[in-house]
Amino acid sequence: MDFRKARARQPEIVRSVQKDARYTTELGEDLSDILRLTGPRNWIKYNQLCQLIAQLSYHGFASINNLQTLGEEYTGIIQVDGNFKQIPSRLLQLIAIILEFGGDALFLRVLQKLQKHVAEHDEIVPEAKQKLQKFIQSLRQSPSYIKALHKSLFYLNSSKYQLSKRTTSINYVLIRHWLQPEFSLYGYKILGVITFLQVTVSLAIGGWETWKEHKRQQLEALKQAGKSFLQRSESQQRAVVDAPQCILCLEPRQHCSLTPCGHLFCWNCILEWLEERDECPLCRESLKKSQVIQLRNYV
Repeated sequence: MDFRKARARQPEIVRSVQKDARYTTELGEDLSDILRLTGPRNWIKYNQLCQLIAQLSYHGFASINNLQTLGEEYTGIIQVDGNFKQIPSRLLQLIAIILEFGGDALFLRVLQKLQKHVAEHDEIVPEAKQKLQKFIQSLRQSPSYIKALHKSLFYLNSSKYQLSKRTTSINYVLIRHWLQPEFSLYGYKILGVITFLQVTVSLAIGGWETWKEHKRQQLEALKQAGKSFLQRSESQQRAVVDAPQCILCLEPRQHCSLTPCGHLFCWNCILEWLEERDECPLCRESLKKSQVIQLRNYV
């Protein structure tokens, strides 16, 4: 049988999900009250799991027994496969349930493992490791945007309210379609457009903030590089200033040379001096070019 003509619309699906959420919340609160009886320590430690257990058990029981949930029975809808031919298999329904209520935690867990693997992998060069870490960090924020985009698509024209249903190609059909009230769905379409625009603006703002942060980091890196360069230049200038000077050229001595009288000059400076006169520039003692000794490894 082909159920395409009886495809459920947005109002029935939303009411069904809201009804099931109400029942699972009440079941989670009951489990939390039972857990409280075991002691405050266990309640604090395991209370957050009560809602997850309630959701998995509520929907899992219906799937295993090929039953409608209370919300689906209330609105008169059932689940069918992607071809609108038959009821989805139990395995497919269970996968959809796990993805719906545990998909976010599994996704974040995988990202955490991947981030740890990248950080501990010494063969990855530092620049690539830094880029991978930023990419993984951006993926942590992606589920909320993906869900919002999917919800806007549902409001516009779709029978898949949950992202898990789209992943597993499970559709909803209305089995009491002759009782379907006739009213306009333009309100949902407007809501879909607004949701899409909201997500688009949020993505644009996030991209702009990321770009500004990238530019800020580049500017900071340039400042650090300039600061390091200035520090090296100052150190070199300080080293030049502190170096012993030649009395003839008043510059740091180049190829330091020694006279018999014990005075130090640049090799070229003292030779040029001796071209004019045969005496030491300082003590006026008689001096010849052959008596000047060029020193090695001496500043």
